[in-house]
Amino acid sequence: MQKLKIHIAANGHASIDFDEYDSPAWFKAVSILEDEMGFMREGEAVAGMDEGIMPSFVKNDISISAGWDNWSGNYLLSESNEADKVLNQLISQLSGVKQ
Repeated sequence: MQKLKIHIAANGHASIDFDEYDSPAWFKAVSILEDEMGFMREGEAVAGMDEGIMPSFVKNDISISAGWDNWSGNYLLSESNEADKVLNQLISQLSGVKQ
Protein backbone atom coordinates (compact mmCIF):
# COMPACT_ATOMS: atom_id res chain seq x y z
CA MET A 1 0.00 0.00 0.00
CA GLN A 2 1.38 3.41 -0.91
CA LYS A 3 2.54 5.85 1.77
CA LEU A 4 -0.36 8.24 2.35
CA LYS A 5 0.06 11.70 3.82
CA ILE A 6 -2.27 14.36 5.13
CA HIS A 7 -1.88 17.86 3.81
CA ILE A 8 -3.71 21.10 4.55
CA ALA A 9 -6.13 22.04 1.77
CA ALA A 10 -7.20 25.53 0.69
CA ASN A 11 -10.08 25.42 3.20
CA GLY A 12 -7.56 25.14 6.06
CA HIS A 13 -8.47 21.54 6.90
CA ALA A 14 -6.93 18.12 6.37
CA SER A 15 -7.03 16.28 3.07
CA ILE A 16 -5.77 12.87 1.95
CA ASP A 17 -4.93 12.24 -1.72
CA PHE A 18 -4.82 8.60 -2.79
CA ASP A 19 -2.80 9.42 -5.95
CA GLU A 20 -4.85 7.11 -8.18
CA TYR A 21 -8.42 6.10 -8.85
CA ASP A 22 -9.89 3.23 -6.84
CA SER A 23 -6.61 2.18 -5.22
CA PRO A 24 -6.58 -0.57 -2.58
CA ALA A 25 -5.88 2.15 0.01
CA TRP A 26 -9.04 4.01 -1.11
CA PHE A 27 -11.22 0.94 -0.68
CA LYS A 28 -9.64 0.25 2.74
CA ALA A 29 -10.34 3.86 3.80
CA VAL A 30 -13.98 3.57 2.70
CA SER A 31 -14.31 0.31 4.65
CA ILE A 32 -12.81 1.84 7.81
CA LEU A 33 -15.00 4.95 7.60
CA GLU A 34 -18.22 3.01 6.98
CA ASP A 35 -17.76 -0.30 8.78
CA GLU A 36 -15.51 0.63 11.70
CA MET A 37 -16.24 4.31 12.31
CA GLY A 38 -19.94 4.28 11.44
CA PHE A 39 -20.02 6.95 8.73
CA MET A 40 -22.83 6.96 6.16
CA ARG A 41 -22.64 8.27 2.59
CA GLU A 42 -24.78 11.30 1.74
CA GLY A 43 -25.18 13.23 -1.48
CA GLU A 44 -24.99 12.49 -5.16
CA ALA A 45 -22.07 11.67 -7.41
CA VAL A 46 -21.31 14.30 -10.04
CA ALA A 47 -18.71 13.64 -12.74
CA GLY A 48 -17.00 16.17 -14.95
CA MET A 49 -14.35 15.80 -17.64
CA ASP A 50 -11.38 15.55 -15.28
CA GLU A 51 -12.88 15.71 -11.80
CA GLY A 52 -15.86 14.54 -9.83
CA ILE A 53 -17.65 14.69 -6.52
CA MET A 54 -18.66 11.56 -4.63
CA PRO A 55 -21.13 11.25 -1.76
CA SER A 56 -19.68 12.65 1.48
CA PHE A 57 -19.01 10.61 4.60
CA VAL A 58 -21.28 11.89 7.39
CA LYS A 59 -21.66 10.98 11.06
CA ASN A 60 -23.46 13.26 13.50
CA ASP A 61 -22.00 16.76 12.92
CA ILE A 62 -18.90 15.50 11.11
CA SER A 63 -18.73 15.65 7.32
CA ILE A 64 -15.85 14.53 5.10
CA SER A 65 -16.08 15.36 1.40
CA ALA A 66 -14.97 12.81 -1.17
CA GLY A 67 -14.10 13.15 -4.82
CA TRP A 68 -11.55 12.53 -7.53
CA ASP A 69 -9.53 14.45 -10.05
CA ASN A 70 -6.82 13.73 -12.58
CA TRP A 71 -4.08 15.03 -10.26
CA SER A 72 -5.06 13.58 -6.87
CA GLY A 73 -6.90 10.42 -7.85
CA ASN A 74 -9.50 9.77 -5.14
CA TYR A 75 -9.38 12.17 -2.19
CA LEU A 76 -10.98 12.91 1.18
CA LEU A 77 -11.39 16.49 2.39
CA SER A 78 -12.18 17.52 5.95
CA GLU A 79 -14.65 20.32 6.57
CA SER A 80 -14.03 20.87 10.33
CA ASN A 81 -11.58 20.39 13.19
CA GLU A 82 -13.50 17.25 14.22
CA ALA A 83 -13.17 15.81 10.71
CA ASP A 84 -9.43 16.66 10.79
CA LYS A 85 -9.14 14.35 13.81
CA VAL A 86 -11.01 11.58 11.96
CA LEU A 87 -8.68 11.84 8.95
CA ASN A 88 -5.64 11.72 11.26
CA GLN A 89 -7.04 8.59 12.91
CA LEU A 90 -7.83 7.11 9.49
CA ILE A 91 -4.31 7.70 8.16
CA SER A 92 -2.90 6.04 11.29
CA GLN A 93 -5.10 2.99 10.73
CA LEU A 94 -4.16 2.82 7.06
CA SER A 95 -0.49 3.01 8.06
CA GLY A 96 -0.92 0.33 10.73
CA VAL A 97 -0.09 2.75 13.56
CA LYS A 98 -2.13 2.36 16.74
CA GLN A 99 -3.43 5.53 18.42
